[in-house]
Amino acid sequence: MRSFPLPLLALCAPALLLSACAAEKSEAPASEDAAAAGAPNIPGAVAPGVAFRYDYAFTLPGKAISQVQQKHAAACQKLGPDRCRVTGVSYEQPREDEVSARLDLLLAPDVAHAFGNDAIAAVEAADGKIEHASVQGENAGDAIKLSQSDSAGIQAEIARIEDRLAAKGLTAAERVELQQQLASLREQLRGQVADRKAREASIASTPVSFSYASEGILAGEGTFTKAASASWSSVEGLLAFITLLLGVALPWVALIGGGVLAWRWLRRLRIRTPEPAPSE
Repeated sequence: MRSFPLPLLALCAPALLLSACAAEKSEAPASEDAAAAGAPNIPGAVAPGVAFRYDYAFTLPGKAISQVQQKHAAACQKLGPDRCRVTGVSYEQPREDEVSARLDLLLAPDVAHAFGNDAIAAVEAADGKIEHASVQGENAGDAIKLSQSDSAGIQAEIARIEDRLAAKGLTAAERVELQQQLASLREQLRGQVADRKAREASIASTPVSFSYASEGILAGEGTFTKAASASWSSVEGLLAFITLLLGVALPWVALIGGGVLAWRWLRRLRIRTPEPAPSE
C-alpha cells in the first residue's frame, strides 16, 4: 500500500483542523439549480426539514485520482469552514495500476447539490465518469416536532411529581418511589434533548462522500474489453453453477461411496474367514 499523497495531506490538514474547531451553524435548506446529467436533483427547498446525504462513486484513470481528489478538497477549502469541512480522507494503491480513494465532506445544505455537480465536471474533465450517485433523506423535521411534544409531556409529569414531593404526609417508601420516577423522567428528557440537537445538526449540514476507483482491464469500452468482460462473466456463472452442483451432490456421493466401501469391507471379511470344518 502506498503512503498517502503529501500534496493532498498538506491541503486537507488545515481543513481538518478547522473542522474540529468550527461550530455547527444552523441554516435552512435553499433551492438549488438543475442537476448535471447523471446526478440526483433533490433541491433542499423541495423537502424542508429533511436531512440529506449525497454519495458519489467515480471511475478514473489511476494516475488522475490523486489530482481529482485534491481538486475536490481544494474546492471545499475555498468555501470556508462554515460552508464546507473535510471530515475524512483516504488513498490506497496496493499495486501500480490499482488505486482507490475516498473523500468525506460536510457541506451547507444550500451548496451541497451544486458542489456535487462541480465535482462530476472535474471527474469528467480528467477522462473519468460517474458510476453511482445516490441521495438519502431522513425526515428529521417531523421527528423533532414529535420529540418536542414528548418532552412537553415529560416536563408536565416532572412538575406533577415535584408537587407531590413537596406535599406533606408522604411515607418514606412513597417518597423514594417518586424520587426514582423523577430521576428516570429527567434522564429521558436529557436523552430527547440530545437527540433533537443531533437531528437539528443533520438538517443544518449535509454529508457528501466521494469514492474513487481506478479503471481495471475489463472497464474499457473497446470490442476486445467488452468480449473479455462477457467471457469473464460467463466463466463466473459456470463456476457458480458448478459450486452449487457440488454442494448438492457431494453429500449423496459421500453417502453412496461410504456404503460401497462398507459393503466391500464386509465382503472381504467373509472371504478371509475360513468356514468351520464339518464334524465327523
